Amino acid sequence: MFKALLLVCSLVHGSGDEKSCFELHDLEAPNGYITIEKCMGRIHEMVDMTRVMIPFPYKVKYKCEKIFERTKNEIKY
Repeated sequence: MFKALLLVCSLVHGSGDEKSCFELHDLEAPNGYITIEKCMGRIHEMVDMTRVMIPFPYKVKYKCEKIFERTKNEIKY
């Protein structure tokens, strides 16, 4: 599973070299996506939404973080 994450840094709201950065987590599929292709598709949607909500200039970094989920076959101690 892959979880979509964005890091957005506004270059306007900081003072001096300080930047105002925040993470955006996907609420549409908080448990992640089965393939990295689906995760990247969601990243592109999230970036498009960011353009509407955050004043320019800003910088966006993104990743599809690999997450693991427990299976029913795992042994519990």
